[in-house]
Amino acid sequence: MNQNVKTITLIVGIALGAFLGYRAALNFIEVSEENSGKLPITASQGLQVGLTAVTALKQIGKISRNQG
Repeated sequence: MNQNVKTITLIVGIALGAFLGYRAALNFIEVSEENSGKLPITASQGLQVGLTAVTALKQIGKISRNQG
């Protein structure tokens, strides 16, 4: 793979990940403030979201390997 393509892919991935993380955190804060400071999700729900994210990343990795 061309070095320029690698660099652009990394920059786009980092920017997209940072933006999505920022929006998720902002949403989490807003919901918490609306609920008088109570957490909008339970620890169990947070764990489920985390495991879902890991599973999604694994799937993306499998797709990438199958394309090559």
